[in-house]
Amino acid sequence: MTLKNTILFLLVFFSFTVFGQEIKSEAGGPPKIAELLGFWKKVELPNEEEFNKYNPWPQKFQWFAFYNNGKVYSMMSDDDADYSSKDLKEIFASLPAEKTPNYQLDGQFLTIDNKDIKNYQELWGVNLFATDINDLFKKGRLMMTLDDGNGNVIYFRLLSRIQ
Repeated sequence: MTLKNTILFLLVFFSFTVFGQEIKSEAGGPPKIAELLGFWKKVELPNEEEFNKYNPWPQKFQWFAFYNNGKVYSMMSDDDADYSSKDLKEIFASLPAEKTPNYQLDGQFLTIDNKDIKNYQELWGVNLFATDINDLFKKGRLMMTLDDGNGNVIYFRLLSRIQ
């Protein structure tokens, strides 16, 4: 199976499982909170502009942190950098917690809100790979799929954990 076909299969598989029942398989499933906590970097998907019908975050390089207090931090750039978890912890610590979005993990759904923006909410389907499928979809990577509010996946994001 070619890489493009593998990506299409996985994206279709994850978009169906996002809105179905909570599924845990040998390939993966929803993360537990302990598996979500920490620092992550976006992994570029081949031809991702074909899969992402809408891209609210056009900067190519993205970093995230999920904290135990329910806060989610993010940073984006047009330039790549090899940040460590220590680097990101220092960067995110300089941002005001009261202006930082909150997240809530409920099974395979992750909701992000921003109290500074009235009625703002993102609904993500989340799936953590439990095994390597190929060089892109590896054990421990997190696939996030953004819902448009009508049950349609409009944006895919693949994250790799930063140690």
